[in-house]
Amino acid sequence: MTPPTPYTGLLCTRFGHWSELALTQLPRQPLAPGQVRLSVRHAGVGFAVSLFVAGKYQRRPPLPFTPGTEAAGEVLEVAPDVTQLRPGQRVMAALDWGAFAEEVVIAADTVYPLPDAVPLAKAAALPITYGTTWSALQWRAALQPGETLLVHGAAGALGMAAVQLGRLMGAQVIATASTPEKRAAALALGAHHALAGDAETLAAAVKAVCPRGADVVFDPVGGALFDASLRCTAPEARILSIGYASGTIPSAPANLLLVKNLSVIGFNYGYYIGWGLTDERRRYAPRVQALIAELLANVAEGRMALPQTQHFPLADWHAALDTTLSRRAIGKVIIDMP
Repeated sequence: MTPPTPYTGLLCTRFGHWSELALTQLPRQPLAPGQVRLSVRHAGVGFAVSLFVAGKYQRRPPLPFTPGTEAAGEVLEVAPDVTQLRPGQRVMAALDWGAFAEEVVIAADTVYPLPDAVPLAKAAALPITYGTTWSALQWRAALQPGETLLVHGAAGALGMAAVQLGRLMGAQVIATASTPEKRAAALALGAHHALAGDAETLAAAVKAVCPRGADVVFDPVGGALFDASLRCTAPEARILSIGYASGTIPSAPANLLLVKNLSVIGFNYGYYIGWGLTDERRRYAPRVQALIAELLANVAEGRMALPQTQHFPLADWHAALDTTLSRRAIGKVIIDMP
């Protein structure tokens, strides 16, 4: 019998710093019921990769493992019970982990067929980054046309997605970003205003362009910006706590929430795609698939621009991760497979 063909990927053998990952040959994984095998062409790099590798994320992968939660490529093989996908099909996928490799085996219900108009290289930015943003704004914040959306970290992958989707939903979008180049990028994507994002001046800056304050705050940064956001919101505002790129997890003083009837809403997209929870994935799969289909239709039909991406070959994985984790990236960093 011919031995399974190995493939190249990044491997984490012990929890620690992301720079300790190693590019190596990996053995081909068996295909279980309900799974598909993908040829990965492009993989999205997210801020959470450092937490996964450090063993500090909400879920600890079993060692050894390959990081990466967003992929785009083609279906190589499907299990006999998988009927909605076929070999050769162009797809994108949301993974528990495993995307930073040339091949991956994944549950079929988090694999999404791509319209012809959506290129693979851009699709790797969509399944989790845009899925997170689209579902957070729709399902949890219930953003309405005419409301004001304040987006922090607006030049990062999640922030850019929030600017685009907020504009698509009919909101007035106020973006914050740390440099003139990043603010220009947010404006180019449709933000009505772009502010420096300095926590000390944020409230005054927001009130200058929107005296009533923001109705919804999209916050993947946390830290001092979260604290400042509490002081530049409208009554009955909703603050989405998406992540903590600042490195500081904030706390909300209850008296401020009470005075303005504010809601702080935690959002973990992994709950809906069933990261580590097979029953939850099955429960929410139809809802998520409908959401992703709507997102892809908006991209394919030109109602929303393709994501802004920055590409690195797999051999330059260190630079790709460093660009993301140092917050130098504008848009989404993508690793391209050989």
